[in-house]
Amino acid sequence: MPDRPLVVVLLATHDGAAFLREQIDSILAQRGVDVRIVVSDDGSTDATPALLDELAADPRIVLLPAGSYGSAHANFLRLIRDAPVEGADAVAFSDQDDVWRPGRLAAQVEQLAIADAVSANVIAVYDDRRVLLDKAQPQRSLDFVLESAGPGCTFVLSPAAFDLVREVVRTDPEADAAPIHDWLVYAIVRAAGLRWHIDPAPVIDYRQHGANDTGANLGWAQARTRLRRMRSGAFRREAAVVARIASRVADGDERARLTALAALLERGDARARVALLRGVGSLRRRRSERIALAGMLLLGVW
Repeated sequence: MPDRPLVVVLLATHDGAAFLREQIDSILAQRGVDVRIVVSDDGSTDATPALLDELAADPRIVLLPAGSYGSAHANFLRLIRDAPVEGADAVAFSDQDDVWRPGRLAAQVEQLAIADAVSANVIAVYDDRRVLLDKAQPQRSLDFVLESAGPGCTFVLSPAAFDLVREVVRTDPEADAAPIHDWLVYAIVRAAGLRWHIDPAPVIDYRQHGANDTGANLGWAQARTRLRRMRSGAFRREAAVVARIASRVADGDERARLTALAALLERGDARARVALLRGVGSLRRRRSERIALAGMLLLGVW
């Protein structure tokens, strides 16, 4: 690897003009690495297109032809499929509205010596407070079926891990139906048996505002939304999609295990809940969330 590794950063934008310049400045200011930012804009109607045209005078910024994708998930999948990543020593993902700490990419590229992909904690930044979002609990054997490794804007993948993700996104018939890109990326890498490291050190200021596509999931309003999705079966069905995609990546016993788990997640009956309850210890990293999941299964809420 050269003295200054090249990191290709995949940046998805949509009506982000209020925050975009600060985000891009923080990426271009990364220490100890060279960066190439590849941008995909999803039909912005604010000043984002004009701002991107201005910023693209910097040769480190590559604009893909703008399109209309309809969601952050679809826009990131477009980047995964189409972004030029030739020569990259690592591939990272970026939201449009955060601020990266100056040494984050260099530190995470170093961590790729011990893992195929890495992620990290973040500081959620509100108007009146800053909150650590801790996602660095020890991984469980199947946690990727129910959760991501944290915000996708902290993900950095080795070339081999990214090539695997790109192949699955390009070929799997359910990739577009997956709930969100970061959960999908984590599941693909883990299901293939590759190593994923979650660093407890926060690497970005994760700005929270009214226009977040996804956010920190803190507070009563977010808790009520999660509970409604649990009770309706929406979350369980999303997890089933992830499990099916993961099963097609995995081999041998792991493939059979994921195929069986996907079938259980598609069902909402008592026998399926009992079977899921037996394996609840493998499905969530945080102990409190394993207990909560067990309670919902026992009560028939999930």
